[in-house]
Amino acid sequence: MKLTVLSYRFCFLVWVVLLTGIAFGCAHRLYAPMQADGWSAQPIVNACRFAPDADLDPATGMPVGDEGYYLYIMTDASKWDFSEARSILFTIWLRPTSHSWIMLESPGRRLEFGHTGNLGRLMPRYQEGVAKRAQDGDPNPIGYLWQTMPDGQFQTSKSDRPPTFVWKIPITRLKYDRIHDFVNERNYDQFDLRSNNCTDLVAKAAELAGINLIHRIRLTLPPEAEVWGRKQRMWTDPKYRILEFSTPQVLEADLRQLVQFGVGSDATEWYLALIR
Repeated sequence: MKLTVLSYRFCFLVWVVLLTGIAFGCAHRLYAPMQADGWSAQPIVNACRFAPDADLDPATGMPVGDEGYYLYIMTDASKWDFSEARSILFTIWLRPTSHSWIMLESPGRRLEFGHTGNLGRLMPRYQEGVAKRAQDGDPNPIGYLWQTMPDGQFQTSKSDRPPTFVWKIPITRLKYDRIHDFVNERNYDQFDLRSNNCTDLVAKAAELAGINLIHRIRLTLPPEAEVWGRKQRMWTDPKYRILEFSTPQVLEADLRQLVQFGVGSDATEWYLALIR
């Protein structure tokens, strides 16, 4: 019986990973093959969906938890279009910010946590810093995205903007305690686009719950891009050719796919009614 359960889990994991990969391949906004100018965009897919210590129902392979304990993931995903270098620049200009955060629920209590930053108080925001370097003739204006911001903050309440999607998954009390301790012990003083942003916090919380989410994207950046009808130098140093980072856009696409596969549930309407 144990062998049968393990075989079922393995088949289920392979199925989820393959279908998720196919889904991202069809989502043109998040995926672009290598283009003539040197641009490409590829979500980074995990090798295994569930962690070894994931709490799964032996009969279905789906996550289970203790009564009254849940992890919610909220995303406010801007509609950034990664299909071309020109389209990503334009859509970021239209809406430069996005966010993701979590809520922990235990019997009789709900707590929300997040990591905010890139506030422009101590240093120019990422998009402003890139534009300023380009105006100043910097040979690597895109290199500003490699900066670490010193204005990170710990979000301990609801976000000031409604989410575009809310994902809910049951967890055990042990997993709840692990996530709760992690978010309270984590350092939030710095904010880094490539490795320490809001979505990185969310992905780590989900990992502690036993599930590996797809949340990162790999961009291959052309040395030049068209900005408002003019060619603009993006980089000269090839170390800025590849940019990888976590983003709510990729995360939300993954969460929506998981719901279709029966992993977790869509709690968006419930949450929006809760905060009205």
